[in-house]
Amino acid sequence: MQAQQILIMAGKGGVGKTTIAVNMAVLWAQKGFKVGLLDADIHSPSIPRMLGIHPQGVEGLVAGIQPATPMKGLKVVSMALFLNNEETPITWRGPIKQGVIRQFISDSHWGELDYLIVDLPAGTGDEAMCAVHFLSGGMGALIVTTPQSLTLQDARRTATFFRQHDIPLIGLVENMGEYTCPHCKRIITPLGTTESNQVARDLGISVVGKIAIDSAMTSCADRGVPLVTTVPHTSVAVALNEIAARCRELMEQRARYTLETQIIYRD
Repeated sequence: MQAQQILIMAGKGGVGKTTIAVNMAVLWAQKGFKVGLLDADIHSPSIPRMLGIHPQGVEGLVAGIQPATPMKGLKVVSMALFLNNEETPITWRGPIKQGVIRQFISDSHWGELDYLIVDLPAGTGDEAMCAVHFLSGGMGALIVTTPQSLTLQDARRTATFFRQHDIPLIGLVENMGEYTCPHCKRIITPLGTTESNQVARDLGISVVGKIAIDSAMTSCADRGVPLVTTVPHTSVAVALNEIAARCRELMEQRARYTLETQIIYRD
């Protein structure tokens, strides 16, 4: 059976999209699924560092790519695996990026997968277009946003992009919504009051989860350890668990519906 593919995307950078992708992949792998995690951000790849993976020192991108395996059941492919110097800038233009995305998808030794998570860079540029073009089979898109109005507007634009390419929307994740003061325990909303519920309703999708602001997310990413395994009992880890479970449930529902529709039309 072909892997189910989930594209994780945001209209703007800095909303925590990659953190969600990494922790979701780890959670699914922990449950015994075979998971591929594709870092499609060519210019600013960060997934290997967030998982404590060091560059493999591969010379070029030829004759197939061997994914890194940071834990049982999880395979990772990222441009960062080929950079011996993390400070080296990647200044490629469209055609070269297109070729690399194609190789990451089709020439990597993924093996048999249950799920392929594709972490796309912000915006609807080359990487997103290439991923949509080169991937085949069942796909769904998860949009990550913050409560800020500008970010939510970009979330609408991202949703339109996926619908123009006939890719079902799994749902919306709101990150960085609330912050609990460690001293007075007062709940603060530094990025404004949430509008994500209304945006989701307008798009005809659900909010699959909301994540509060927590310094543990930053510290775990900087240390190269997954938050959901390092501090599994925190409210943020619980929220990530719920989001991962809900996304898998929605993807399974979509897959069953697609299969039933194919059977009806075939008969």
